[in-house]
Amino acid sequence: MLTTLQIVIIVILSLMLLTTIGSFFKLERFGINFYPFGVMFRTELFNKILSKLGEKFKKFWQVLYRIGQVLTGLIVLVLVVYFLVNPFLILFDVPGALGMQLLIPGITVDFQTSLLFIIPILFVIIPHELGHAVMAKREEIELKSSGIFIFFIFFGAFVELVIESMAKATKKSRIKVLLNGSTINAIMSVLFLGLYLLTPVILSAGYSGADGVIVTKIYEEYPADISNLIKGDVIQEMGNFNESTNKIEYMKIKNNQDYNVFVHQYVNATLLYLSLLDGHNVSLIPTRTDPTSQTVNSEKIYLGITIYDYLPPKVNWLSLWFPYYWSIEVIYCLNLSLMAVFMNMLPLGITDGDKILQEYLNVKGDEANPRHKKILNTLRMFFICIIILNLVLSMVKF
Repeated sequence: MLTTLQIVIIVILSLMLLTTIGSFFKLERFGINFYPFGVMFRTELFNKILSKLGEKFKKFWQVLYRIGQVLTGLIVLVLVVYFLVNPFLILFDVPGALGMQLLIPGITVDFQTSLLFIIPILFVIIPHELGHAVMAKREEIELKSSGIFIFFIFFGAFVELVIESMAKATKKSRIKVLLNGSTINAIMSVLFLGLYLLTPVILSAGYSGADGVIVTKIYEEYPADISNLIKGDVIQEMGNFNESTNKIEYMKIKNNQDYNVFVHQYVNATLLYLSLLDGHNVSLIPTRTDPTSQTVNSEKIYLGITIYDYLPPKVNWLSLWFPYYWSIEVIYCLNLSLMAVFMNMLPLGITDGDKILQEYLNVKGDEANPRHKKILNTLRMFFICIIILNLVLSMVKF
């Protein structure tokens, strides 16, 4: 099996080869542009589709924009307050502290995990760009180009507006166009929240109640790995040898909660016994070293695995993995949608929020008010410092 590093190298070399081929055959004349780590496809077809979407259902888009405005304001307000407080929560070990992490495939997240972000990123980028394009059409601002791009292992959509047409539009129209990408993301976040809350109901259509825990990941050189447990094994019972009765006492593991109760209850156990769905029994020596933080915990033991509730399929053709991946994708979509709204509305130099603030403060061009420029730069530095502080403390603590 290829390692993460080997896969990354293959992807990079393949993109470099495609860049060379594209340059040799001058494929840019067909709207195909290659870059060192990606490729961009431009097409007039998307422009036509986006234009039609903007022309139709004008009242619907207006209502959606108003709702999205309110949601965007609420999301940004709540998250700004939270990220101002979060560094103190991290420093003083207060429950509720949130760790931030940059998503860098092969570095901060392994390659397989990064693949799970492809669909969520699509559900963030495409609606965002669609929102810009539809509002631009409604405000009679011309589209220069649109299309799709692939960057490393990620892909999405993009929209370019005609600069001259954007400049001729009113300030109100420009702000609407800039804001509408985030308003659509805000609405999408509410939809994903609804899906998250309805997940038990949705899954109950094809799956029975939890009857064990499925192993979703195994850490190398940890007890589960040494004992040859594999990804996909379903643990239904866990046992510990009782010296007073001279026999193994098993505890039924119905779900994630039962598993956590066991590893806390038998913190002094030196040998554990697992009963699997396929009938196999596994014995292993637990550890108190947390595989994620590499710290010793005196309150629980570790097997070196991550788990998810096992939901038995009601019919044979349903995958036992679907509930796990459904839940993961919905949570990722929700989190990325919220963070897209939050980060994009902050004045960080290249964000829509920065451009909107420039419009309000009227700081474009050399004749801009120096006081307004100072306000803008101060806000930029303030929020950049807040983001960096949260990232650094998360890296140190988590």
